[in-house]
Amino acid sequence: MSQRNDALRAARLRVGWRTMDQAAKSLSEHGQRLLQDRHFEVSPRTWRRWEGERPGWPPEETAIVLHDALGRWPEDLGFTVPAGWIRPEARQETDVNRRQFVSVTAAALVPGPMSPQHVDPALIDYFEQADMYLALTT
Repeated sequence: MSQRNDALRAARLRVGWRTMDQAAKSLSEHGQRLLQDRHFEVSPRTWRRWEGERPGWPPEETAIVLHDALGRWPEDLGFTVPAGWIRPEARQETDVNRRQFVSVTAAALVPGPMSPQHVDPALIDYFEQADMYLALTT
């Protein structure tokens, strides 16, 4: 008896996609609209593999499309989670929290009114890269 990905199959049926071919076509169309990328495509063969015993892991943009179309992240749809995967919503939440912290604390650390200052664009890139590195290591 072969195993199958029942979580993905149930999600597919819940949104009304009766066949795997219909699911692949509908997800492709949904992804093209969501990502504004007319080349985004999920083949019926890929969908059949996803509903099989070992579905692998979809690329990040496909994971986002799956979440938007089915309302669940790939790990909740029976996909095997790769090491280091962080849901995009978790990354955005961390980024927003960091920005809120900086905006609140910056005002408290400055003695008196602030005057606008020029910041070298190279420094901005440097600190953004450092910030991304720190986000990956925490």
